[in-house]
Amino acid sequence: MIKYLGAWLVLVLIVGPIQAQELKKGVLERIVQPKLSLESAYLAPASVSGYGGEVGVDKHRIRLNNEIAGVSYTHWGFDWQGVDKLPFGNGKDAPIKQMHGLKVNVNLPYPVNDQWFVLTSMSLRSAFEKEMDGSYGGTIFGFASYRLDEDHALQMGGFANYHKVSTLALPALSYSYRARQKDGFSLVLGFPRAYAGYHVNTSTLIKVGAIFSQSVIRLSDASSIEAAGYIEAEDYMGNIGAEWEMNEHFRLEGNLLYGFKRNFIIYDANGDEQADYGIDASWGGSVKITWLF
Repeated sequence: MIKYLGAWLVLVLIVGPIQAQELKKGVLERIVQPKLSLESAYLAPASVSGYGGEVGVDKHRIRLNNEIAGVSYTHWGFDWQGVDKLPFGNGKDAPIKQMHGLKVNVNLPYPVNDQWFVLTSMSLRSAFEKEMDGSYGGTIFGFASYRLDEDHALQMGGFANYHKVSTLALPALSYSYRARQKDGFSLVLGFPRAYAGYHVNTSTLIKVGAIFSQSVIRLSDASSIEAAGYIEAEDYMGNIGAEWEMNEHFRLEGNLLYGFKRNFIIYDANGDEQADYGIDASWGGSVKITWLF
């Protein structure tokens, strides 16, 4: 539940692979163009499955990046209801009030020829409640894209999220149709992300999609859930929304969110699993503004 819109930032490049032919046309300037983005999102309170306690989540993130490198800070806040009915915590106080996340990432694109393109992406991150020691992890993501023709492409590869408590490795497969075009219909089908979009005009995109994300968060030394322990969160999130390019420097995005499957696993300070819980489905929303320098 905690990082529902976090890990996908590295994976998002799979939906719009840059082709070698485009690079020859001078889009290197666009690739290195810096941009600053501010994002806020909220999921309404939902019950811990099988129990009466509920939690709502708000998230705020600031990010500076281009398509080669980036750095970001994320803050999560939690709204607990019925804490005496939760299967964890002390039954009196909010189990978690806030969380913090820091991340740096580097993307290494390599155009092989007019049909093949390879991307390797690496990131280092820290997600924690108060203390940062033991909170560090990393992600490596790589894929090869094969362009069938001007509109169709296939992407294949994999990604791994590493943390000393839990490491997840999964394939990354997708098919894309007109993914970088700014007119008409576009589509990406695959895992960990899928979406369909329609450009009403060159500046307005309507879209619907889904994404999977996973991360591990270090709890505080005094946590009532598990002192100096960890929570591993896995999220499946759907969205429907729109993007609007106001001008060449500003972009605005809004989404209606639906967390349809959310789990979290609790570990002790030694990394041993203690419990596994689910969170019921919940609706929410997000807004994001991006400034291109």
